[in-house]
Amino acid sequence: MRSTLLTLLLLCVLPFTSKAQKLEFEGEFLLFREAKTKQPVLIVNDSLVYKGFAMKRIAFKHTEYPAKLQEYKFFNIGSKTYLVHEGCGPVLEYRNDSIVRIDNSFLHQNQYKASHFIYNKEIYFFGGYGLFTTKNILTKFNFNTGEWIEVQTYGVSEEQTRSGAFSFVKKNNFYVFGGDKKDLTKLPKGKLLDNKLWGLNLTTMKWFCGGKHNIVDNLINIRGLFYDNEKLYLLSNTVTSINFFLNKVEVLQSEHFESIYSCYKEGTQIIGVFGIDGKSTKYCKVININRIIGKKLKTTDFISPIEQNNSLMYFYSIIFLAFISLLLIFRKRIFNILKPYNGFIYYSSKQIFVYKGRPISIFEEHEKVILLYLLDHLNQYVSLNELNQLFEKNNHPETISATVKRREQAVSGLLVKVSKITRMEENELLLEFKNSEDKRIKDILLLPNLLKKGD
Repeated sequence: MRSTLLTLLLLCVLPFTSKAQKLEFEGEFLLFREAKTKQPVLIVNDSLVYKGFAMKRIAFKHTEYPAKLQEYKFFNIGSKTYLVHEGCGPVLEYRNDSIVRIDNSFLHQNQYKASHFIYNKEIYFFGGYGLFTTKNILTKFNFNTGEWIEVQTYGVSEEQTRSGAFSFVKKNNFYVFGGDKKDLTKLPKGKLLDNKLWGLNLTTMKWFCGGKHNIVDNLINIRGLFYDNEKLYLLSNTVTSINFFLNKVEVLQSEHFESIYSCYKEGTQIIGVFGIDGKSTKYCKVININRIIGKKLKTTDFISPIEQNNSLMYFYSIIFLAFISLLLIFRKRIFNILKPYNGFIYYSSKQIFVYKGRPISIFEEHEKVILLYLLDHLNQYVSLNELNQLFEKNNHPETISATVKRREQAVSGLLVKVSKITRMEENELLLEFKNSEDKRIKDILLLPNLLKKGD
């Protein structure tokens, strides 16, 4: 009895152990992780379904869906598993080992090779290719209506036009890098994009440049990739591990040289569909990640700040310093130009004085004589003897004391009126200075910076 049970157990295990626990098949397939059970599900040729790490065959139950299942991408949100067409549109849910269509959309066929991500339990597609154009649009599936909507973004969106890019979400930001875009000079081929990392703030929906990445050469000839929490693994002749949160890139030796059609990581295990170049047979198996990743070859930063053009910065620095120097040299003149004029303007055509746009008519004739003289000697020191000449009566000779008295009365009356109009102290309106040639002679400056001629 005991030997019979051992024989039966051996027969159950033998199909997997004898083939290194791999399921061989040919044709089209879809491999995904069921969120509720955390088990792999493999659907072959839209007819055969295998589930679990032992790849047990189960019945294929489904409602109608468009296109083939191999064209769908899987998303785990909480305990639910969704399958979304790679060109955007149809959305299926895998529940209770059945496929149920839940959308009210259609086959868009407009965002092939888009960057997919989940944010706030919603499914987003960014960019992609369709109808002969590369996209820079962001679309989101509305679970309430079962339809897709385009999300408005802001910033230099043309910089983000791309398909086949790599992406990740970090906090409230979506980042995208690599990929290609349409090249109008080499149709139907595209051109690879530069090494800038672009970010989209998912709260403000504004684009920004996050720096330059240092893995340009590692993005060529990718044979497979998988995400692991905060890391992205790119599989080529080497393995490139990108830690987005620590901003580190590790290039590791590759221990795996099979073709990788599809894979994802669960703990330390890689669940994938592999094959050998030139052969139609594929096989699904589970291997330890150490079977893929070897020893570390080098480490570098993932993102570097965008360096400024040194020669351009030097040129701008010279211009800035020259500008500051000119400001210092001509600061007084510039200040006077920019400073609002707070004085009297004389318009000769109308023979009137204006102060702050208001005509002034209170000046008497002998006061106007002084003002007109000062207009011809703007902001200049003049001797009292020169002012006395303005009040001499040529036809009626008189003593010097009479002339000085009239001059003093005219100057005093002018200062009183100007002081009331401008609300300045009289000592600010009359500046005195001893003549440099004859110390006995007094020079004065009347109404400094308070007079100018109009047009």
